[in-house]
Amino acid sequence: MRGFRQMRAVLDVGTNSVRLLVAKVSQGKVEPLTREVKVTRLGQGVDERRRLDPVAMGRTLAALSELTALIPKGAPISIMGTSAVRDAQNGKEFAELVKMETGLSLQILSGLEEAELSFKGAVFSLQDLHLPDPVTVVDIGGGSTEVYTGTRGGTLLGGGSAQVGAVRLLEKGESSDLSIDLSLLEPVVQENLKFSPKTLVAVGGTATSLAAMIQDLQEYSDEKVTGFFCSLEELKKCYRKLGRLSLEERRHIPSLQAGREDVIVYGAAILIRVVELMGISQFYTSSGDLLYGWLWRQDS
Repeated sequence: MRGFRQMRAVLDVGTNSVRLLVAKVSQGKVEPLTREVKVTRLGQGVDERRRLDPVAMGRTLAALSELTALIPKGAPISIMGTSAVRDAQNGKEFAELVKMETGLSLQILSGLEEAELSFKGAVFSLQDLHLPDPVTVVDIGGGSTEVYTGTRGGTLLGGGSAQVGAVRLLEKGESSDLSIDLSLLEPVVQENLKFSPKTLVAVGGTATSLAAMIQDLQEYSDEKVTGFFCSLEELKKCYRKLGRLSLEERRHIPSLQAGREDVIVYGAAILIRVVELMGISQFYTSSGDLLYGWLWRQDS
């Protein structure tokens, strides 16, 4: 039974996908056992209607049922909702549906909570690199982008969340070229710049997918994207390449998860803008993110 006491599961219900992490947690270390992602596009139409769509909720509830079935019996389970759920007028109603369907209580995170947890997940996953302090972490999601600064030891300095995400931009019908209006990112990046960060780390599906593509991986690998060091020029080159490909051609990129082919260029444009605003010409990527940050917080 000792193993089960150390084993924990956490689910993130995001704007574009539902993610599961099952891990052994002990003495500040997180050893991932199972990681799964299902693209459900829960945030479909939220920006326009301010409500979660019933069909999208149905897709998400079905994904939650499939993912919870993968969790070993006896393992404590946490579940959190981020941008789409917190922005929707019927977010609490959806939380009630989750409770009825799974028996789990959905905790709706604020943008600041999400930013802090993403920061902790990133810096603790890269401890071996001894990154120069302060460290800024950017987490690009479907509905929002979090930017937060602290030290690699986990000290929190400050940051926040911007209502800019890959799904939001796609649904607004914005051009995916670099002339896109991303001015909403500027205040949150400026908030971080006052801490004079020395290192930038990018997490989330956009960042890890781009890291895999830049390395030309034939199969996505958490290990190969965690600690990957990328230049702004390499990122822009990948972005331009994606822009030349049709959706069908993007679907054949082996390291790009199905369901991301339409939003990946928007996510890349956001990341490019953040890197430019930060005035840092290179950055790291990591698979250690919000899910890891949650587990580290639970263990502390």
